[in-house]
Parts: sequence; C-alpha cells; structure tokens
Amino acid sequence: MRPSRAIVVLLLLASSVTWASSNDPLALLQRMEQARQTLHYQGTFTYEHRSEMESFRVQHWMKGGEVHERLEYLNGPEGAVRQLGDSVLCETTGYQLLHPEASAEEVSRLDHFYQLTVRGEDRIAGRTVTIVEVRPKDQFRYGYLLGLDQETGLLLKSLLFDEQKRLLERFQFVELDLAPEVRHWEASPGANASDPGHCAELSRGAPTRWELDWLPGGFVYSGERRLSDNITMLMYTDGLASFSVFLQPLDDGALSVEGRAQRGAISAFMGQLDTGEAAYRLTVVGEIPGTVAEQLARGVQPSDHSGQASAHNGQTP
Repeated sequence: MRPSRAIVVLLLLASSVTWASSNDPLALLQRMEQARQTLHYQGTFTYEHRSEMESFRVQHWMKGGEVHERLEYLNGPEGAVRQLGDSVLCETTGYQLLHPEASAEEVSRLDHFYQLTVRGEDRIAGRTVTIVEVRPKDQFRYGYLLGLDQETGLLLKSLLFDEQKRLLERFQFVELDLAPEVRHWEASPGANASDPGHCAELSRGAPTRWELDWLPGGFVYSGERRLSDNITMLMYTDGLASFSVFLQPLDDGALSVEGRAQRGAISAFMGQLDTGEAAYRLTVVGEIPGTVAEQLARGVQPSDHSGQASAHNGQTP
C-alpha cells in the first residue's frame, strides 16, 4: 500500500532558468528533479501528521546513472536500515516524500490544475529556501507549500493542506550535508539492509484487467504492480498528487469491511467488488480527499478492452 507520499513533484524537464534569481515557480519545480538526479547528500528529516512525528536519516547518491539510497528510521528499533532503489509507490512514507513520480507530459500541465506562486524565502536546516505555493483549482486535490533550496533546488520542506486549508502533513529537513563521503557508502556491506520484499516490477503499459470509469481532471495512469498474495496495484498521478488502487481476491464466503480512513494527508476507502465470477477486496489510497477516494473506488470495474482502460479525465459525471 502506498502511504504517502505525499508531498513533492518529480519533473523530468531540464531548466534553462538561473535558479537563484528565477521567479518562475514551474522552473523552480523543474529544478527539483535535476537536483535529485545529480546530488550526493545525507541528512535528517522529520515527517509529522496529526500529533505524530517520525524522524529519518537518509543517504542519497548516484552511481551508474541510478539513484541509490539508505533510509533509517530514528524512532523505531536501532539499526532499522533499508537499502532502497528508485522504486516509487511501493516503499515507506519517508522515501515517498523524497521521490514522487511524474512524467514530463504530466508536469507540463500542472498549472492547468494548480495555481503556482512564489511566496518569498525561508530558512531551513541552515539554508535559504524559496517558498512555492501550489494551490488546487478544484476540490479533487490538496494544496502545498514547498521549500526549495536556492543553491541546489533540493526540496527541504513541504506542508500539505486539505480543502479547508488545515495542515495535514509536514516534511522538513533539520540537518543536511551536501558533501558526504560517498565512497564509504558504496563500500559498506549490504547484509544489514532489509529487503522490501513486497515490491514487484512496475509495468507501465495499459492496465491489464481493471479500469476506472472516472478520473479527476489531470490524473493519468502511471503503472501497475503485482504484489504478494495476488494483489494488483494500479497507480495514478497528476504530476504532484498520487493515488493507488489495490485489488485482492477474497476467499469464498469472505467479506470485506467497507469504510473510510485518514492518516495525515492520506485518505483510504476500502470496500468489496463483485464481478459475478469472483469477489475482491478493493482499496483506494492516496493524497486525495476521502470523498474522492470513495468515488474512485465505486468506479473500478473489469476491463472490457483487453487491457485498454476507458477512464476519462474530467469533473464528476
């Protein structure tokens, strides 16, 4: 299940605008992905939701053109280290905050669904950041305040707000080192790194068995995974927010509980889908309002087009 992710933009466009002096919010967001693909860094960050706070230590480096990381939970058992690849939507909340996923095409239409505004400067982890406000233009998504390092473009802070402008999540670096000794990380043994295990290879073709009869404007299908216990995971994003749909076969006679849940910015709706031939536990999870998660869940159906989804973008039908 994809917990949050909740709070950053991945953009695949190269920016020709000078970073420190740019007042173009889209150009500033474009620099975020540039930073992720080029920087070595280590640091400590916090993730807050409701009255809870988690702390993480991250080591991030590039090798052979690929992103490598170790993420350590500072609240849980000592030594709980994970070696993570560039696999998004199948990892921990902390990892998701650093690595959302969007294509260049999705990014190019962000300003169709969000109002992007530069809101001045702040200081995070001893570094000057530019604050970018990302305000939704409809009721189908949340709003953000992003703090982007002026020197590198790295995301150092993110606040996420619901439709009533209530704070749902806060992500913020408290310590950052941009000149780490990467050779020590590469040489360290991986025996103490735990295996994500439940993650599976991402398929980016059209959905093979399921489709949605409605999507909020701007959201597009971004991939499918087959997880353990024969669970199918479908993923969707608008270039900033994301949600996932999970379908798990139920044993004969088994019933699935129906209802909503909320954890910080993450809404979930769980129900049951009966196709006439089989029953499935159906769950929609993502950084979307709970009413939207429920509407999406009620629109899931078997595909009638040999893997070609028929979901359309737009307003509520």
